Amino acid sequence: MIKVSIHASPEELPALIDALAAHGADFSLHSTSQATEVRTEPALDRDVLTLLRTRAPSQHADLFISFVETEVRDHGAVAELGTEKTSYVKLYVPGPRRVGAYCYVRPDRTYLDFRLPGHAADGCRFAAARNVQADNAHAVRLPLTTPDALPEAHRLARRAATEAESA
Repeated sequence: MIKVSIHASPEELPALIDALAAHGADFSLHSTSQATEVRTEPALDRDVLTLLRTRAPSQHADLFISFVETEVRDHGAVAELGTEKTSYVKLYVPGPRRVGAYCYVRPDRTYLDFRLPGHAADGCRFAAARNVQADNAHAVRLPLTTPDALPEAHRLARRAATEAESA
C-alpha cells in the first residue's frame, strides 16, 4: 500500500475525490475538523475500470472512464462487461431489462454505439449514423477521441436511456 498525505481546501476536495475515484483509488478521507471517517467507493466496478484502462489507447482512456463513470454515478446506469472474448462495456438503465444495452462502450476501437435510430445523429458534430442491418438497434456511433465529444456522448446516452426505459 502507498500512503500519501494531501493537504487540500474544502473547495478542492470534490475535484480531488473525483480524480482519485476516476483512477480507481481505494481511499479513506479524514477530516481535520471532525473525528468522522468518510469511505468513498469507486463509481465503477474494478473489472469495468480495468477493461477501460487497459483496452483504450492511453491517450483516450480517461475519456472512456469519465464517460462510463458519469453515466453510472450521475444517471444510475448499470455497467457490465461484455462476453469473455470481447472487450466492451454495456450500459443499461437500472431496473428490469426490457431491451438490450442503451450503449456499447468499445474502448479498444475508440467508439460508443448507441441504441438509437440513425436519424438521431442528425445535426451531431461527432456522432454519425451507421449502415446496420434492420435487427441492429445500435445505429449511432460516436468516436470518443476528444474531450469535446463528451457532451454530445452524454446527450445521446440520455436519449438512448430514455428510449430504453420507455420500450
